[in-house]
Amino acid sequence: MTGDPWLLIDPLSVQAGDLVDLDDGESRHAAGPLRLAVGDPVVLVDGVGGVADGVMRTVSGRRCQVEIRATRRVPKPAAGKVDVALAVLHSQAMDWAVQKSVEVGVETFLPLLAQRSQLGSRAARGRLGHWRRVARQALKQCRRPWGLEVSEPVTIGDLVCESGTRRVVVGDHDGPHLGDLDDAVPDLLVVGPEGGFTGDETAEMAAAGWGQLRLGRHILRAETAAVVGAAMLVAAHDDGYAVR
Repeated sequence: MTGDPWLLIDPLSVQAGDLVDLDDGESRHAAGPLRLAVGDPVVLVDGVGGVADGVMRTVSGRRCQVEIRATRRVPKPAAGKVDVALAVLHSQAMDWAVQKSVEVGVETFLPLLAQRSQLGSRAARGRLGHWRRVARQALKQCRRPWGLEVSEPVTIGDLVCESGTRRVVVGDHDGPHLGDLDDAVPDLLVVGPEGGFTGDETAEMAAAGWGQLRLGRHILRAETAAVVGAAMLVAAHDDGYAVR
C-alpha cells in the first residue's frame, strides 16, 4: 500500500483548520496496526464523496484527533453503475464477497434470498448491519470516496419487479461470453448459491428476459463468481466496451 493512510469519519462538514475526533474503532486502528504518530499525514473519507487531507495531532488507542489541512468533494460516478445480487452465503464467504465488491467498484450489493441460500430471511437481515460495516471498512484499503450500498435482502421476485428495463444477466457456466451478448453491457449480475438455483427460480428469471453470462473456463464458487463477474462488467463499462 502506498500513499497516506485513509481513515473513516462520519459524514460531516469540515474545513481547513478544524480538529476532528476519530471514533473508537478508527482511533484503535490508527494507533495500533497503522502505528501513526503525531504529525503523520492522513486522509479522511466519509463514504459519500467527502475527502479531507489532515495531520495527526493526538494519537492514542482511546482517542485520536486530526487537524484538517484541505477538503474536497469527489463527484459520484455518473456512468458505469454495476450492481450484484448474490444468494446469501455463510459468514466468511459473504464478508469476502462484500469486501471485494467494494474493491472492484460495485455500486449496490443485494443479498439474495434464494431457495438454497445458506441463511434464511431472518438470519440474513440480522447480518445486514455487519455486511454494511464490512463494506465501509473496505473503503480505506481501496481508496474509494463513495461507499458500496448493501441493500436489504431481496428475493428473485423482488428483483424481477424492480429491474424494469435494466440489463440483467445470471452467472452461468453454460452462458455466452461477454463479447457474444447481443445487447449493451449488463448492469446487474445475479449469482446463485453453491447448490444453484432451483428449476422454478431459473424459469422465473428466464420469463423475466434475463440472459446468462459465462464467467470463465472453470466452475467458480459463488462468492468468486460474484466478484469476477462484477469486475468484468465494471471494466467493460469503464472502457466503453460495446457488446455486439
